[in-house]
Amino acid sequence: MARITHSSRGTSRELASAAGNFHFVTVEAAPSKAEQLASRRQARSYAVKQALENKRKLQQEAGDNFRVATSQDVVRRNNKPKSQGAQAEVRLVPTTCSSLSPSALDPFQTLAVNSTRLQALLSTHEARCASEPVFTIAREQTRDFQNFRRVFRTGFVDPALLNAVMLSLAVAAANGRIDGECLGYRGKAISYIRERVGSRNEATTESTIGAILLLAGVEARLGVKSQVQLHLGAVRQLLDLCEKESIPLTGGIKRAVFWQDLNAAILLGSSRIVDHTTFSELRWTRDALPADFFAIPVGFQARSHLFPLELLEVLKDVRALQWVRDRPIYSRTNPFEMARINDQIASIQSRLWDEDPDLLLWLLYIGGTFAPRGSVRSSYLGLLRSNHATRFKGLYESLAESLEVLKQFIWSDVAFLSHVEAFWGEVHSPDQLKMYGIDSFGRLDDFIGH
Repeated sequence: MARITHSSRGTSRELASAAGNFHFVTVEAAPSKAEQLASRRQARSYAVKQALENKRKLQQEAGDNFRVATSQDVVRRNNKPKSQGAQAEVRLVPTTCSSLSPSALDPFQTLAVNSTRLQALLSTHEARCASEPVFTIAREQTRDFQNFRRVFRTGFVDPALLNAVMLSLAVAAANGRIDGECLGYRGKAISYIRERVGSRNEATTESTIGAILLLAGVEARLGVKSQVQLHLGAVRQLLDLCEKESIPLTGGIKRAVFWQDLNAAILLGSSRIVDHTTFSELRWTRDALPADFFAIPVGFQARSHLFPLELLEVLKDVRALQWVRDRPIYSRTNPFEMARINDQIASIQSRLWDEDPDLLLWLLYIGGTFAPRGSVRSSYLGLLRSNHATRFKGLYESLAESLEVLKQFIWSDVAFLSHVEAFWGEVHSPDQLKMYGIDSFGRLDDFIGH
């Protein structure tokens, strides 16, 4: 319980822990709203740490917390039959999941979800990728600049964020199917978020924004454009509130907003809420690189009259990115350098984004038709099915309508027609379209409090 006392020198807050200890957070007289919010967050963080420490002490006193084990002990244990009455022991967590492993983030089993289930989900490749682009469960250091702690500045203790993460992992592990487990995580995540948005101080945190972004990511994978736009609209309101109240946010959560928004726009045609110039932390300029890095490649230069000026400027930045990548001093393990490169890619991709559905239809059908069978062709199929369920909905509903549009661009009946007809049949196969019959998670009209 917190007790607030006033004095002539300022205000101090005394937070009593379960063990009877006090933690003082001193604030100068007449603190700003941002300082008040920072103090509250520090007090909450201290309370969580104290609760974990107290639980650990109780477990140590009881002698039933865990025992130290060497790698040889693990080998011997794995070679022995397991008895039903055996005590739980510390399990080794693969380094590929270390940034979000139960042992790293929940060493004393205090999470609001089953840690064993979390571990099982993290053992699958599909689930480990499900949290992107909000944060990464990196297999290598090249993506570590966007790991959990860099984005959220906290442990895995926020219940809204926790359930949103579990929802993302469970949906991915189930190959996009929504089952009872997923609905349970979804319901809890939304319930906690609704509680948060009723309070401005609780709503304007990285954890709340991140939880909403993860919900938007799930809906984007399911192809539910309306729900994606609802969630991203809520994020936009929270960003505006943070700016109005001068509430600081991490560069990581801003990067998460940008990429989730751009990905949804590309996949579903949703309206953008930010672009590459919105956040100063992500704003990339050419000043940091030599001018000769931005020369247009010879092949494009000879045909520059065929391209609009905006595209030529993007091509210059793509060429500069190539030079950066090929430099001997380039390091894939330097998180700061990888973040700068990510900013440059964000600038490029944000400007390349296009809302022309006819051109996109031609690009996807021609690319998919002549792609080799395998992962590349499957990716084209997935993009087309997703767009037909969202951005193209009500358009190009028959082969004849589609061909009418395709023939407006580069086309040959002799070379293209039979192949495109076959590919169109694959795209519209009833068996392949079942996954897009999933209903949305329901409306959240009152998602944001005012």
